[in-house]
Amino acid sequence: MKSIATLQKKATPAVKGAWVALGIPFDLPMIDEKVEGIIDIEALIMTTLLLMEQDRMVTDLSAWLSRFSSLINHQKLKTMFKTMPRQHRSGILENMNQSALRGAPKSIRNIFNLEPASGAVSKTVQMRVRKLNTIENVAQASIMIRSRLQYGTGFRADIIALTHVKGFGMRGTQLAKVLCTNDSTVSRVLGDLRACRFLDQDNERIEPAEPYPGIFISSQSLWNLCEMMDAVKFSSQELKRGALENLNLRHDGFGMKVLKGMT
Repeated sequence: MKSIATLQKKATPAVKGAWVALGIPFDLPMIDEKVEGIIDIEALIMTTLLLMEQDRMVTDLSAWLSRFSSLINHQKLKTMFKTMPRQHRSGILENMNQSALRGAPKSIRNIFNLEPASGAVSKTVQMRVRKLNTIENVAQASIMIRSRLQYGTGFRADIIALTHVKGFGMRGTQLAKVLCTNDSTVSRVLGDLRACRFLDQDNERIEPAEPYPGIFISSQSLWNLCEMMDAVKFSSQELKRGALENLNLRHDGFGMKVLKGMT
């Protein structure tokens, strides 16, 4: 268990820095998306749940979910949770049932089958809501939030946000995997964006866009974190090293940052 605690210690500052960008006032430097890469909202939520300890971050996450629930892609969040390895899914549920996350909105609790919190917990969560940054400031820091305010919380908004990533390559299957949806949904959106001349026939933006260097936290970050948590439990250093060396870090700036901290 000590190795898991070490991993949590290495990973938590990056997670908290991402939340600073999304409006939670942690006393840590903000992740700048234009430097580090885009933050996928649901991937950040799930990564936080996987790493969480019973500290202020749990209450603040519940407060954030209460304030910004209308900007969360509930289907994507549900798919990420259901796709996780069973042992990690069980660990998340166990932690959530004992935490202030039961004070999250009903739409979020339903994804995880959580019972509502007591009145005292709900009151604490609502007090923390008032400490969050404004939606205007969060929208300036997060291109995915900004895109959802413009285009709604469906996958169209996230696909448009990802067109800002230099060299991403808007291939349907790759987008579907990163966004945890099916190929047909992505294909339909890409077709619409080509029809209105937002994208060309190669699915590249026709008008120049403000460039972002990559993706800081994506669904790939979540899968990689699960692999890291499994790897650090290995007694064999060779097995541990092999598992960590085989991680796919292409859309995972967070994973790269955590691995540097572990080596």
